[in-house]
Amino acid sequence: MSGRIPENKIDEVRSAADIVEVISGYLSLKRRGRNYTALCPFHSEKTPSFSVSPDRQIFHCFGCGKGGNVFTFLMDHEKLSFVEAVKSLADRYGIALPRYEPGPDARTERLLYAHEVAADYFQTHLKSSKFRGRIEPYLYQRRGLTAATVEKFQIGFAPDDWQGLLTYAIRKDLKPEELLEAGLIIRSEKTGDYIDRFRMRLMFPIYNLGGKIIGFGGRTLKKGEQIKYMNSPETPLYNKSFILYGLNFSKAAIREAGSVIVVEGYFDFLSLFQAEIENVVAVSGTAFTPQQSRLISRFAQRAYLFFDADSAGRNASLRSIEHFFNAGLEPVIVTPPPGHDPDSYVREQGPQAVHKLLEQSVDYLSFRFNGVDASALTMREKEQVARETRQLAAKIDDPLRREIFIAAAAAKLRLPQSVFGIAPDGRLDETDQLPVKPKPNMMESEFLSLFVARPALMESIWNDISPDDLQGPEHRAIYAMMIESYRATGDINPAKMIEHVTELPQKSLLSFIASLGQPETDLVRTVKDYKRTMLARKRDRQVAVLQEKLAEAERRGDREEAKKLSLEIKYLLEKQY
Repeated sequence: MSGRIPENKIDEVRSAADIVEVISGYLSLKRRGRNYTALCPFHSEKTPSFSVSPDRQIFHCFGCGKGGNVFTFLMDHEKLSFVEAVKSLADRYGIALPRYEPGPDARTERLLYAHEVAADYFQTHLKSSKFRGRIEPYLYQRRGLTAATVEKFQIGFAPDDWQGLLTYAIRKDLKPEELLEAGLIIRSEKTGDYIDRFRMRLMFPIYNLGGKIIGFGGRTLKKGEQIKYMNSPETPLYNKSFILYGLNFSKAAIREAGSVIVVEGYFDFLSLFQAEIENVVAVSGTAFTPQQSRLISRFAQRAYLFFDADSAGRNASLRSIEHFFNAGLEPVIVTPPPGHDPDSYVREQGPQAVHKLLEQSVDYLSFRFNGVDASALTMREKEQVARETRQLAAKIDDPLRREIFIAAAAAKLRLPQSVFGIAPDGRLDETDQLPVKPKPNMMESEFLSLFVARPALMESIWNDISPDDLQGPEHRAIYAMMIESYRATGDINPAKMIEHVTELPQKSLLSFIASLGQPETDLVRTVKDYKRTMLARKRDRQVAVLQEKLAEAERRGDREEAKKLSLEIKYLLEKQY
């Protein structure tokens, strides 16, 4: 699991990286007793079931069953390999790692490396004297960006070269097959040769939340080009449904403001961010997805939809407005003056004018029914508007938010709420259904959690109860790991143990066990009670087996065997624990 990174270095990084501090960079954690809770980032929910234990350095979602340690969280949330997660935290906490050779997770590392090489290639060409005279006037005069912004966001340029990046990357020890998988090159339909995907385009790196480049957006600089913007295709690193441009730079500002400004394009984002309006993300012209809305809801409560009034992105986002409601966000609409978009407006009017525009934002229903005189609507028009509003309300999963929405719509249209009657049971999109998780054997889970709370209790139990005495196969495996860990180190560390678990049900169960709280007092007495119960269950299973053998002996007429089995059963039933 650790590749070539020494185990002691992994332990050092794990000990230094506080799981609460790391996860709070992604989720809004709230203290509840000794632990912290939040809405789970791995499935859709309205009530927090995601728990983080600072004592045990473990997280566990009691809704979907996802769990692990600080490395696991980064791997699942950022789609990193184990080695990349360790390296990321080592860099963050100033821990030097020895050189190592890629292990089984090399594929992800190679794809990330390919994007780093591509970014270097694009930036080199942006700065070269050959292209500077053409690109700088566009970036700095026409679009108003500063050199600092261009450098911060690693903006580059793809020259009009069919195999420029391919040749450059091969010299950097990358293979064409890796570049193809990364979406950086394509195969020519005519010749079958590899050629660069991006040519004669201004290049915008697309980052994951951890700040790693996972894709690119390219704005054409070629006259007559029909495709103005081109993004990387879906790859093992880049899934556009889960990505918002610039969020890795703006998440702290969004959390501080409690709100996010959603814009359509790269320049809209860059101009606002440069003007110190930093709580902003861009959708890059696509419709909003449920995953993106949930992503924003980790950092904000309100979403300002700030687009050009007639843009395709605005219309697409308004069509998917239910995703904002479902994520617990309050969507409001910002309308710039005619002929303006966020980019042009902030450059011409300045940041104060943008703040004033945000203050004039309206909620969705006010925007939708702006200028609609309910009293002047015909019966057919009212029916059409009510049907449209009802269909939107039906897509809002949360019952309370749905009722509030219906009440507001009924008031604006001067219709009774019964017209919008929606079945009380909310519905989840098929893709958002909770993953099936195993129901843990609670008694055995609680039994094992005792040793997480106080590892020394293991000495009073392992001679009498072996892993085979537990019923659940995952429980048996975890108990065996605990015994092995305690014998080797005198400790049971679930945050370390989980790195050596490969099966998801077992990993989920281990994080569940580690998340179970135990009273500070009477643990010795509690473990004795569990020991008696476990031994009694073991006895009952043994008796059941012997009773089957006894019945078989009696059917055969084997009196000697039957008498022997009867005595064994009597001895077990009389045994006290």
